[in-house]
Amino acid sequence: MAPHPDRHLVARVGRRGFTVVEVLVALIVVAVGLLGVAGASVTALRASSAALRERAAVTRARSRLALLEAAGCAAAADGMRALGMGLEDRWSVGAVVNGTRMVEVSAQWDDTGRRRAVQLRSALLC
Repeated sequence: MAPHPDRHLVARVGRRGFTVVEVLVALIVVAVGLLGVAGASVTALRASSAALRERAAVTRARSRLALLEAAGCAAAADGMRALGMGLEDRWSVGAVVNGTRMVEVSAQWDDTGRRRAVQLRSALLC
């Protein structure tokens, strides 16, 4: 028996388009990819926010150290100041030794449920 001349044509016509399973698999792959992008975006946003808070704390500590240096050795004294957004700075001034006073400034803030701090140390010439 000879093959039907339109056999290849029928096979091609019957295979057009996508099956429902192929479409569902493609949608699942796209959904997983979008979830990955969303997760990475949340992580990047948290890291950016933490970096901004840390930069604010460092800036605050530098400012406090500059204020203590500008006030001079005789006027420097220990202290603490609470600022907004959970940020506070503390500073301590040591005794005069060999014409200098050691100064330590600490800026502390809350970062996703834990307390973080930066410390700067310097010496004031008396």
